[in-house]
Amino acid sequence: MRLNTANQPKQFLHLIALLAIMAGGVRAVKAQTYSFQPPQQPLQQLVDVSLSVSGKVKMKSARFGVIDQNVQVTGKQVYEQWMTYQRATRLCRAVRYYRNLQSNVSIGDGQVSPVLRKNRKLIVDQYQLDDHRLYSPQGKLTRDELDLVDIQLSPTVMYQLLPEIPVQPGDTWKLDSSDLSAILALDAVAQNDVTVTLKSVNNQQAIMTCQGDVAGGANGVLTQIQLTMQATYDLPTHSFTQVSLEMTERREIGHAKPGLDVRVKMAVSAEPLTSFRTLTNTIIQKCDRPVTQQDELITLTPVANSIELELSRDWHVMMDQPELLVMRQVVRGDLVSQCSLSRLQPLSNGKRMSVDLLQEQIQKSLGEKLAEFTDAEDQLLHGKYPHTRIVAVGLVGEVTFQWIYHHVTDSDGNQYLFVFTIPNDQISQFGLQDRQIIESFVFRAEASDEQPVPAAAAAGTTKR
Repeated sequence: MRLNTANQPKQFLHLIALLAIMAGGVRAVKAQTYSFQPPQQPLQQLVDVSLSVSGKVKMKSARFGVIDQNVQVTGKQVYEQWMTYQRATRLCRAVRYYRNLQSNVSIGDGQVSPVLRKNRKLIVDQYQLDDHRLYSPQGKLTRDELDLVDIQLSPTVMYQLLPEIPVQPGDTWKLDSSDLSAILALDAVAQNDVTVTLKSVNNQQAIMTCQGDVAGGANGVLTQIQLTMQATYDLPTHSFTQVSLEMTERREIGHAKPGLDVRVKMAVSAEPLTSFRTLTNTIIQKCDRPVTQQDELITLTPVANSIELELSRDWHVMMDQPELLVMRQVVRGDLVSQCSLSRLQPLSNGKRMSVDLLQEQIQKSLGEKLAEFTDAEDQLLHGKYPHTRIVAVGLVGEVTFQWIYHHVTDSDGNQYLFVFTIPNDQISQFGLQDRQIIESFVFRAEASDEQPVPAAAAAGTTKR
């Protein structure tokens, strides 16, 4: 048989091409595919968190308009953590004890270092089906304490980064907006183009990167975020061991919170523990339970230090001075109500407040805005303190408002006047919250046998 030497170069090229295709097919078959699953057994970890924020806060001033001030925040947290994930219900619950928590906040020339009380260092954090909840089993947190522990990159929400199907290095997938809002500690995410990529897997350590833009809401106002995140996932233990975040955030000014234009850097690391220093099986068993509405209330002690209140987390303090406390309730960006609490001197000649006397004072205060009184009652608060409640309705411009007054007198005759102001279209949303707040009213001196701080002694002190 004679060979066609003229066609040999062409046949050789065809053979090379065929081998290349076959080799590519072999590589595709041999490419490693990974399935990521949360752990089946509880994890015991020591978690280390570092946080740095720099930029500007934007606040409204009646006199100067919008004011920008420099802001610097540094934070450090170390806590031991027991964490479990129920795959059937997708409930991730962590029981934590904070060994160390440091925070330093500088805004303009002012500085503050909020702390977590010694009897609030036990924290439960859980996430299930878009519902992120956090509280202390030791008692109700203050607003400052809640803000300290409710931050981005909580370990309970990080499993939402995992893909739902097997993937190979180089594959990408999208993040659900509700999960992303929990990861970033936002109220909600309206739009995002964030993409997660499985960058590599070496020595049973998977590296995932996450990048994109987010449009969402925080405290009911619009916020714009650009983020870059990297996470290391340990395949044998089904746990995230390192997560870092860099992001810029531009947040509008809200009804209760300032606006932001900041850069955030954050790192979270977790290492396994064979035993806990503080957490015990008994503590964990008591904390491994569903969250109640009472768990999520916050406690407030105004700067005058004479009373305590329990509030839903929708309430925010706008002004806290010895003789006047002003709060606003903001729900998903809507201003539902406002409450002012005035601390007054005893009535002269040993008089006590009555319905008629309080109505007379309200008429003088509201003037032509008052249309009518719709409810009035005298009763004892906690079976001990004289308490008068009056509801009034009126107009401010073309808007109908309801005002609810609560007047409480302590054992020494000191007066406390609550005024709840609710627009007519928010009355159903407000419900009976005024009664709930008044029922939580506690006189600290009589509860602890300590004398209250006189208003005059605290003059000039303002808490923002």
